Amino acid sequence: MAMRKHPMRFRAIRPSTETLEGRNLLSGIVSGVNTAGDAWTLKLVGPGTIHVIKQPDTTGTSTDLTARTEIQSIMVGGTDPLHTRLVGTVKPSGKGDGRVFFETFTEIQNRRENGAGGNGLLSIDMPNFWLGLTAATAPTTAGGAPAINIPDGTSTLRFGGVDTTAFFGTDSTKSLANNGLSDELRVNLGIPQYGGTRVIIDRSISNAAAGKPSATGAPGTPTQDGVIFSVAGRLGIFQANSIVGNTQFSPGFFPMTGGTIVASNPDQSSGTTGQIGEIRVGANATNFEVVTNDKIHQLFIGGETNTVSILAPNGSRNLLFGKGMDTTQILTHTIENLEANRGALNSKVISDRQIGNIQFGGDVVNTTILAGYDQQLSALYSNPSSPPTATAQPGGQIRATIAGNVINSVFAASVMPDPNGSFGTPDSFALPIGTIKARVEGTISNPIATPDNPTTAFYAQKVIVTKGPVAPPNVPEAPFPGPLTPRSLPGIPHPYVNFYKKK
Repeated sequence: MAMRKHPMRFRAIRPSTETLEGRNLLSGIVSGVNTAGDAWTLKLVGPGTIHVIKQPDTTGTSTDLTARTEIQSIMVGGTDPLHTRLVGTVKPSGKGDGRVFFETFTEIQNRRENGAGGNGLLSIDMPNFWLGLTAATAPTTAGGAPAINIPDGTSTLRFGGVDTTAFFGTDSTKSLANNGLSDELRVNLGIPQYGGTRVIIDRSISNAAAGKPSATGAPGTPTQDGVIFSVAGRLGIFQANSIVGNTQFSPGFFPMTGGTIVASNPDQSSGTTGQIGEIRVGANATNFEVVTNDKIHQLFIGGETNTVSILAPNGSRNLLFGKGMDTTQILTHTIENLEANRGALNSKVISDRQIGNIQFGGDVVNTTILAGYDQQLSALYSNPSSPPTATAQPGGQIRATIAGNVINSVFAASVMPDPNGSFGTPDSFALPIGTIKARVEGTISNPIATPDNPTTAFYAQKVIVTKGPVAPPNVPEAPFPGPLTPRSLPGIPHPYVNFYKKK
């Protein structure tokens, strides 16, 4: 009996469950215009609600979203930390600079029923929205300055930046610069549910003003209008095109007030440390401070530095300076690589242990590099504005190549200075195991830094210094053809698209 043959079936056309395309639930959309007539839109995608209030008019009357005023407040609540995204866009009118300002951004905290974390956001992507004073009158008491508060955190925060000099009133005496206070514009970010925090901005602009003279005519203490980015838990990346500050009234090193401060702090509830993955500043950095209780994987500044402070109690891997390390202070446990294309000027670097590799592409002037010094870094993190005296300890190591001259500068590894803090005198002495190996292309001239040994700049129990050509480092440096862009940002599918314009 002939067997019946079944028709051939192609697996390619076998019926199967259809996979639906991903769909986003639009929870809220708000649109308006700013003072210059730029049209803006804020869209909340995913769970949650959004509420926007414009600044009132000169009579104190609430204004409509279409009124020519800046934003007083943005509030979001009921969000989902793994799905909610806030997207802000701006269509410039051509009559302004395309920046839309807001005075406060608040995430209404709402702890989850199981007690595990809160209702933060996956991402906030509003690259042309800026934090600044939008009221016609600056606060006259401390604590009333503009702020972003997201207690439940966000994995990605990308916005235009912070500008302490912005003012939209008609009487300039009522601006932040003239209210007689050292105002702090803060960005407070709690620990997110997903993979640490990433902060991307165009610029951070701090400011300072002369203080009020005393009755005797003596100059008063300058007021410092600063910016503080305070992040709980791991900071994956902080990136800015530039950090702008007032060079006339610099706040100094580790002031913890004034300038721009990026502080990554431990999260008490989870025990997560404030480790920093990367700090990236494409152009110049002025009055810039980076503080963590843990370590820094990489810090890069592509332009010039002016009063830059870095504190990393558990060490720093790569510290890179495109146009030289000028007026910079670094306090850390260890350093793997320290590179500066154009040398170092008026700077100080202190490491508890070793500095594995130093490369300077130019002269080293009025600079001190120390390895093997106990700085009590844990106590210093608690109070950076009051650093204890560093004390020499055994085991410091430095390897350095300098493609220039060494002028009134000191490199020391585990050497106790004399009672006056000087090196190279009969009363200074080297502790065991301290070693320095260096190669210098230029000359050594130290008549001011070490007058007892004006042709010596390296001090350790074992010192090997050779003279000859040195290849300078090749750190990328400003100007760049466009803004630096992270490879990936959670909650922002295509970070290279529609990125903010370089200012």
